[in-house]
Amino acid sequence: MKKYTIVSNEDHPHDSYKRIAEDFKGTWDGAEMMIDNEDLKLQITSFEYMGGMFVGHLQMNSNTQIIYSNVPNDDENFVVMRIGYSGAYSKKDKYRRFNHDGIFLYNANQLFNIEYPFQISCQWITIRFPLEVFNYFDEGGDSKLRDLLNEEGDWFHYFTLSPKIEGYVNELVKASHNKTKRKYSFLSRALDILGAFKEKMEKGQTTKSNIKIHPDDFSSMVLLKDKILSDFTTPPNLNTLSFELGMSISKLNRNFKAVYQQPILQYFNQHRTEETYRQVKYSDKSLTEIADDLGYSHVGHLSRTFKKQFGYAPSSIRGTLQ
Repeated sequence: MKKYTIVSNEDHPHDSYKRIAEDFKGTWDGAEMMIDNEDLKLQITSFEYMGGMFVGHLQMNSNTQIIYSNVPNDDENFVVMRIGYSGAYSKKDKYRRFNHDGIFLYNANQLFNIEYPFQISCQWITIRFPLEVFNYFDEGGDSKLRDLLNEEGDWFHYFTLSPKIEGYVNELVKASHNKTKRKYSFLSRALDILGAFKEKMEKGQTTKSNIKIHPDDFSSMVLLKDKILSDFTTPPNLNTLSFELGMSISKLNRNFKAVYQQPILQYFNQHRTEETYRQVKYSDKSLTEIADDLGYSHVGHLSRTFKKQFGYAPSSIRGTLQ
């Protein structure tokens, strides 16, 4: 397996994109990257705005192990919000091809590595901004988000993704195909996301996990999450994962829960149920096809799991929203 490491800092992502395009013989014009070869398929649309704010949409499927190594810039307090979509589940599903991840919010002024998914189709958006930019748009006064962003030291936070914020993310992703107005749309949707996120924090509706584990374990848990959500047909085998990662099952679940707030199997089952909801509501597949695609033993198993989670049968939401 080929391995590629890019060493850079989060406050100048376009410098990294230029180098990656050169190294993989792709193109980068300052706003759009295109790499399409047997080692890496990568498409990026990213714009820089006033005050050093960056908003980007990235899609990738890599046959190369790619590692991003962050070198902090101590001269500026820089924050990154990453909202990822990973794992293609059904080629026939024209409405939702990716399962949603949560929101990673972290201080870029720290050493860390990100190992990106290997041989898995994934996409995510990034919103990068100095604190000065947040202060410009924020109306001032005390707020939970302001307090969080001003935390000292190294920190990563993980939050669940609300439907409202997910809607803004979908609009941003869709806007990436419209070259006439996408630069405007990226900024407006990014601000909508930050505004909705602040609103939910002030109302106490966010679920936060402050990640306090070794950076190597954190990187392993991010990669593990992408792996277990890449295929819903088979639940994750804790014994196998424990062996592969060289840690006990108890430590494996403890580290995973530190990042994602749930043990591995509970996390997997919740996301499979949420993906079931999306496919039932938005696709034209039969319940039998959905049950097969998502690893349920039969349609009755799907229906019971669905009703236990949502309180009503899956048939009750078919075709209610297109």
